[in-house]
Amino acid sequence: MTHEEKLQKETELVSQFMKTFNNEFGYYPMVVTKNNRIYNEDDLKTLDLETLKSLFEPFLPSKFGKKLELSSRNRYRYLVELRFIYFFIARSMGYNIVTIAKSIGMDHTSVIHGLNTFANLCETNDPIIQKYNKIINYIKLNYEPSTVEPFNTL
Repeated sequence: MTHEEKLQKETELVSQFMKTFNNEFGYYPMVVTKNNRIYNEDDLKTLDLETLKSLFEPFLPSKFGKKLELSSRNRYRYLVELRFIYFFIARSMGYNIVTIAKSIGMDHTSVIHGLNTFANLCETNDPIIQKYNKIINYIKLNYEPSTVEPFNTL
């Protein structure tokens, strides 16, 4: 069973448990799993990392007639900034650093560096904040809005 299949199965089991718990006790519990994913009432429909990556497609740059991938090793500034935004959004959704790194084919230290750099850039670089807001708005329009609400503002 692949890692993605395990995460999907985990999400299904937690969702089923939360619904049963709600029927019995009248409220949704908060569930923390072995992977350090946190589930609560708002997260019954979580955005998985593959779907999140696919939502970045329109923003990916093209070089020499080929569309670059988010997981490519290229270090073009625009692509690197998109990766940082991807890391931040995935982390805000409750995914742990190792899972985010595996989803993009990188090391966990790259994710840590990306998160720290993104936080620093947000303090001084206005265009990256505009890019972040543009991506969030695109995700809101093309996916379930309640999933994106926790990281609406930077």
